[in-house]
This record gives sequence, C-alpha cells and structure tokens, in this order.
Amino acid sequence: MAQDLLWNIDAKLESDRSLILKYEGEDDHSFFVSGHNAAILTVPKNRNTPTLFQDHSLLPLTPSINLLVWAFVGLAPAGLGTIVLAPLAALSATVMAITHPLSRNDRKRVVVICGISVLLFAIAIPISAAVFAHFTIKGLFP
Repeated sequence: MAQDLLWNIDAKLESDRSLILKYEGEDDHSFFVSGHNAAILTVPKNRNTPTLFQDHSLLPLTPSINLLVWAFVGLAPAGLGTIVLAPLAALSATVMAITHPLSRNDRKRVVVICGISVLLFAIAIPISAAVFAHFTIKGLFP
C-alpha cells in the first residue's frame, strides 16, 4: 500500500516535471523555450498588446459635423440658424474633401453631410418664409 502511494507520488512529480518549459533565449520579438522533448517553441513577446481603436475626436470632418448639428438646432429659431449654418457645413466638408486626402469612409461622410445640409436648408426656407410672412402681416416688418 505504501509502495503504491510512493509510486503514485513519484509518477505525479515526474508528470509535473515534464510540463515545465526551459528558457532557451530570446530576441527582439520573441522568447525561445523548450519542453521535455527538446522541441523549441517560439513565444511572441507582445502577444497581449491590445489593438487601439481610431479616436473619433480626430476625424477630419468633425468641424463639418459640428456645424451640421448646429444647423439642425438652428431650425428652432424660425430656421434662421439653419439658413446660415447648413451651407457652411456643406462648404466645410467640400473644402476638406478637395484639400485633404480622405479615406473612402470620409468621402462617403462628405456626401452624407452635403445631402443632409441641402435637406435642412430646404426645410428651413419655408419655415423662415412663413415666420417672416407672419410678422409682416402683423406689421412688425415694414
């Protein structure tokens, strides 16, 4: 019984010893280790380096997008803010597309910004005209 117990402990120690890796060396990109069968394994050093996502605050079209948001907000005061800011957003995006090399996604964003600017401008013109007509009828504008 004791002999079997010692044999099991010895077998357990031997199996644990076979799992240990031996350091063989390294270079700039990887470590070299060997197992119990003398096969050398290469382990990359920077295997846990996370991939960084693009910082969206540094997009080249951020000022154009901000102008477009303010143009949408400008619909509230009789569309007057939109009449000024929507063309500025489209102009800003177009100038950015002409003067800077943009990625395919940014070129698509330029088209979307221009389209939304035209749509907001088309919505703002009747709103401004209606408000202006309302105040003209009341006699606020001569």
